[in-house]
Amino acid sequence: MANKNHFTADEWSAVRDAPQVVALAVALSGASGITGTIKETFSSSLAMVEGTKSDNELIRSFCAREEVQAAQVALKASLSQLEAISFAAMKEKLAALALTRVREAMTAVRAKAADDVAAYQGFLKALGERVANAAKEGGFLGIGGERVSEGERTMLASLAEALGAAA
Repeated sequence: MANKNHFTADEWSAVRDAPQVVALAVALSGASGITGTIKETFSSSLAMVEGTKSDNELIRSFCAREEVQAAQVALKASLSQLEAISFAAMKEKLAALALTRVREAMTAVRAKAADDVAAYQGFLKALGERVANAAKEGGFLGIGGERVSEGERTMLASLAEALGAAA
């Protein structure tokens, strides 16, 4: 099993950053309001904590506290470039960034850690699904709405494609 030492700095950045960008892109692809966004954020944080206990060394490596913090710093730097655009345009750019990082990460994992491809794909797919399912979209005061919105379904399908997995 691979860890940070198996990758170049750029490759590791892609592998490490992809989960953070995916979680945010999925969360923003829906319209769950402030309460839902908090639930979605909490669910992605919980997934990363659970990742520190994974049987897979690669997953444990990018879920380590210092790596999550580094990924958050990188994400913040990426987001600072999007501040001057509309929310809709920001969501679109963030989705594109997430898919680009996933493709870069998958290229690196396939090249340097072939035995970890399925585990990495599975982690990112499960993370996206977990965030999408964390809160209902639409409805009023928790009544009605749907568990996974159309925007989230579209993002999850794009994520599956970027991972090289069936939607």
